Amino acid sequence: MKIKRFCIIGMIVLMGGCVADVGESSFKESRPITFTSYTTQPMTRADSALLADNTIPAGRSIGVYAYYHDNTTWSDAATPNFMCNQQAINIGFDLPFSYAPLKYWPNENEDKVSFIAYYPYTSNTTADISTLGVTALLLSSSDPASGLPTFRFAVNNDVKKQVDFMVSDLIPDLPKSRDTDPNPGTPFNNLTITDRVRFIFRHAMSKIEFRVIVDPTVRKDLAYFTLKGIQLTNIYDEAQLTPTYTPPIAPATKGTTAINWSDYSDSHKTTYDCKTTEAYLLLPQTLSDAARLTVTYDLAFKSEGTTYTYNADGNPVPTEEYVFATRTTTYQLNTLKKTGTTTPIDAWLPNHHYIYNLIIKPHRIEFTGQVVEWGEEVPFEVTPEAS
Repeated sequence: MKIKRFCIIGMIVLMGGCVADVGESSFKESRPITFTSYTTQPMTRADSALLADNTIPAGRSIGVYAYYHDNTTWSDAATPNFMCNQQAINIGFDLPFSYAPLKYWPNENEDKVSFIAYYPYTSNTTADISTLGVTALLLSSSDPASGLPTFRFAVNNDVKKQVDFMVSDLIPDLPKSRDTDPNPGTPFNNLTITDRVRFIFRHAMSKIEFRVIVDPTVRKDLAYFTLKGIQLTNIYDEAQLTPTYTPPIAPATKGTTAINWSDYSDSHKTTYDCKTTEAYLLLPQTLSDAARLTVTYDLAFKSEGTTYTYNADGNPVPTEEYVFATRTTTYQLNTLKKTGTTTPIDAWLPNHHYIYNLIIKPHRIEFTGQVVEWGEEVPFEVTPEAS
C-alpha cells in the first residue's frame, strides 16, 4: 500500500440463483478446494473495523465467486457457475476457511477454476447488515450472469462503524495440478499455501488521517494552540465498485485486477466531522472543487516582554497575551500539495493512505532598521552686505 503525506458467523448457504450444473462426475474422488487470505497492509483499530495481522479476523466471513472452465480459460463471458457469493468463514487457528457444501478440484488438469472474493460477506439482503454492527452500511454484491461481480457501497458517517471493504485479485485458471505441486510455477506459486487457494485482498477504500504538527521553532511558552474541530465537506459517500481483470501480456506472468469506482452522485455528498485520533475509511474519488477541509481552532500568543499593558494598580505588565478564539480556516482539498512537492493531491485512490498535516507556525512580528544615506549636498553662497 502506498503512503502519501501533505463478518459474521451464521448459516452457511450456497447461493442458488446463479449456480449451474458443471458436471459432478468431473469432481468425484478429488481434493476439496480450501481457502486462506492475505491483505496488502496491516491496519489496526480497537473494534477490528480496520484489519490486523494481514488476514481476515477470526469469525468473519468473505464472499467467494468461482468460475469453472470446461477445457477453457478465463474470459469476461465466464459465469460464476461453481460458487456464487459463497460465504466462507475464517475459523482461526491457521485452519482453512469453513464453507459448505465443499467443492472439489476437477479431475482433469485441462479444466480450470477461477476465483475472486470480497470482504465483508453479505447475503445481498438488508437483514444481515445489522449483524455486522454497521447500521448504515449499504454493501451489496450483484451476482453477475457473466464476468466479475459489482458492489454498491456507502460509507457510514460514524467512524466506529466504517468498514475496511476489500476485493481480492482475480485468480484465473487454476488447474488441479497446482493443488499438489509444491512449486507449480508462475503465476501459481504465490497463490497457494498448504494446498489452499490464497486470496490477495486489496483495500478498496482510501484511508484518511489528520495530524497536528507544531513547528519546532515555535516557543511553547509563547504560543498556544487548541484544535476545536476538523471538517470535510462535499465528500462523496456512496458509489459502485466494479473490478476489472487485464490478462498477462506475456506467458508465465500474472494479470492484474483493478478496482474501479463509478456512479457518483451529488445527492450522495456528505460532511464528516473528524478528529486527529481516528483513521477514516472513505470512498476513493476525484476531489471536486467544492470539496473542502475546514479547521477550527484557538490561538494565543504572548510577547517576550517588549509590549506592556497596565494592571488595575497602574503598574506595567511586560507580557501581553493575544487571543484569537474560534478561528476558522478553510482549504480547497484538491489544491493541497503532497509534502515536499508542488504536486496537488486532487484524488483519493483505493488502497492509499493520506495524512493531512496541520502545521502550526505563527509568524512573529520582528523589526529591523536601515539608515538611509544623506541625500545630495545642496550648497548655498551667502555674501553678507556691509551695513
